[in-house]
Amino acid sequence: MANQKQPLNDFQLTLNKDAVKQGRSFKSMLESSSAYAGDDVYWRLSGEDISQADVGGGKLQGQATLKKDGSYRHIFEIAPNNDKTKNASLQVSYFLDSKFKTELASESIEVIAKYIDPSSESGKPWAFNSARMHVKENVAVQCVIQNGEIGKNFFYKLSGQGIDKNDFDLSYARMSGKGKIAPSGSAQIPLMVRADNKTEGPEEVTVTIYKDKSYKKKLNSVSIPIHDTSIETPEQGPTKSKQPSGNQPVWSDKDDKGTWFTLSPSRTEIKENTSTRTRIDSNNKGGTVLYYKVGGKGIDKNDFDLAYARTSGEVVINSNGAAFIPHLLRNDNKTEGVEELEISLYRDKKFKKQVASTKVPILDTSTETPGTSPTKSPNSSGKQQQWGGGVLRGSWFTLSPSRSEYQRGEQVSTRIDSDSLPGEILDWKLSGPGISSNDLDQSSDGGGLTGKTEIAKNGFSLIQHVFKSDNTTNSNTEITIDLFRKNSNVKLASTTFPLIATPAEALPNKTSIEEGKSMKFKVFTRGVPEGENVYWDVTGLNITDGDFVTPRSGVTTQDFTQKFQVTFEAAKDLLTEGTELFKLNLYTDPGRTNLIGSSENISILDTSTTPQQTYNLLSSAETVQEGKGFKMKVKTKNIDPGQIVYWKGFGPAADARVAYFEDTGLTYGTASLDLEGKVILQFKTNKNSMTSSSALFNFALFETSNYITPISETASIAVLAN
Repeated sequence: MANQKQPLNDFQLTLNKDAVKQGRSFKSMLESSSAYAGDDVYWRLSGEDISQADVGGGKLQGQATLKKDGSYRHIFEIAPNNDKTKNASLQVSYFLDSKFKTELASESIEVIAKYIDPSSESGKPWAFNSARMHVKENVAVQCVIQNGEIGKNFFYKLSGQGIDKNDFDLSYARMSGKGKIAPSGSAQIPLMVRADNKTEGPEEVTVTIYKDKSYKKKLNSVSIPIHDTSIETPEQGPTKSKQPSGNQPVWSDKDDKGTWFTLSPSRTEIKENTSTRTRIDSNNKGGTVLYYKVGGKGIDKNDFDLAYARTSGEVVINSNGAAFIPHLLRNDNKTEGVEELEISLYRDKKFKKQVASTKVPILDTSTETPGTSPTKSPNSSGKQQQWGGGVLRGSWFTLSPSRSEYQRGEQVSTRIDSDSLPGEILDWKLSGPGISSNDLDQSSDGGGLTGKTEIAKNGFSLIQHVFKSDNTTNSNTEITIDLFRKNSNVKLASTTFPLIATPAEALPNKTSIEEGKSMKFKVFTRGVPEGENVYWDVTGLNITDGDFVTPRSGVTTQDFTQKFQVTFEAAKDLLTEGTELFKLNLYTDPGRTNLIGSSENISILDTSTTPQQTYNLLSSAETVQEGKGFKMKVKTKNIDPGQIVYWKGFGPAADARVAYFEDTGLTYGTASLDLEGKVILQFKTNKNSMTSSSALFNFALFETSNYITPISETASIAVLAN
């Protein structure tokens, strides 16, 4: 996988069903971040009594490629295997490697055998089913007997590979026990699975009911897969289940006051800005009011949004023996580390008669800085409501982003929790500073600025968005999602999260280089989709093509990583040029007009010394008799052969035209240097033209043909009269 990615625990796996019948299918959705776009993952199906004959196509493992947003969806077909005589737990797992050593995410689903489809057993004597098709640790499950003989006792026993008493909270059903069929013909056996800090992998508990206490006359059985969420560490080893004092109850059907209650959080751990719904299960007939309070090290009211459940309150059990307590954790800008939330349930207002308790870790995502001090939770006006079970249309709703922040280009998943019964239709709205529909990729699975969602089983629903990649926005944007009643302005819930800007970046590995040395830029263009081109060039102060050995411009086609590298080598040009600066510019068009980013300036340290150019002049003699000729010799150093030089004679002999250039008769002209950078000029003198006994002829070279700026010293010769 590519470097600089999110932690592996960023992967989330969701199955759209708890159970699937033979001959049917189910959908799995693996989610991560766009940092994993285009990476390969490996899936595997496993489980006791699971074989190739149980799945469509006979494949128990395979390879998949993550989409641009880091997600992958797969539909698994379950074969109509009529030979299966019992239900089986199917484990769906995704791995980082093809050897299936590094697990990314895993979930289980119950495969319902045609032979014992629970829906076909409802009319049979001693029908026996579980309220959940599979169960996680720290969650309760009820095993329900129907059509039993009224008033008759029955006996049960728990079994299964790796199953022992430490897997269960013994305040509820233990490894064996007794029950009695109520006048309704039913009875319930409550199991509370413990988080035992023992990494065991998939487990399955089988509950068998018998007619006799010798466990010889079997009546029925049910098997429940257990999803092991414990992580055993050197610091925290396995824990044992406490043995309660006294005998366990004789389990039966519902009771006016309830003889047992369980608390099950909807999450195994809670992040800030995320909700948790703690479910109460019981054998209460309904109407009983209980009291809860929350505590734990470092836990106070500022950890919670007080518009929902506070640190204490009331809850009323519904006719199904259930109720929910909703807590919404706040980003309080207070760095506290891992905290543990403990929720306790009591029969009395003074919190003396405890009937249940549970714990769940809180992952602290706040960072306290001098500029962001801890914040307090605003007090909610009025008395909080009495929490209850599932109700038509729902009485409360929460919104929870699946992560604390997102980048542009990633899929955003916002979860709805509620006490609503399935089928409720809600409206939602997304907003943020400068955000329009153009910011959203509506061709994908993501939504627009508004939409609708339907509450599914367990009061859940999901809102998804994909924000388009963007290389021009340099600052983060706070996104808000609001939830409303259908066709109404009545706001039910709201949440915010930062959308992290992804501007194009060109990061140099050096801030200066010497001539003849090289350096490189790491370029990140997360806003340019895979397959499109990024154009680049170099501009700066005193920069020319001759300053580089490598090209000054180019184009790169984006791959799935959305990053590339450009290397430059500075030329050792032997020219003293002084300060030179350059920067790398990034564009999305071949004309290089749509600039999406630039690097900082890089200095070229000018280590070249330009060779000094010299001109030496020499006359053939110090004096010459009038009527005779003489020569002027030019010798140069570090001057290219063939270069033209401008020469001129001056002084009394030149002014009176006593001496002049033999070829032209002039006292000025040009000459071309030979291969050695030299030239010899022949001059003549007139006879009997002197007006004095001697006259000087001076000779020099000049920069241009205007003969103003000399570039050499002066050579002289004296012309003597006869």
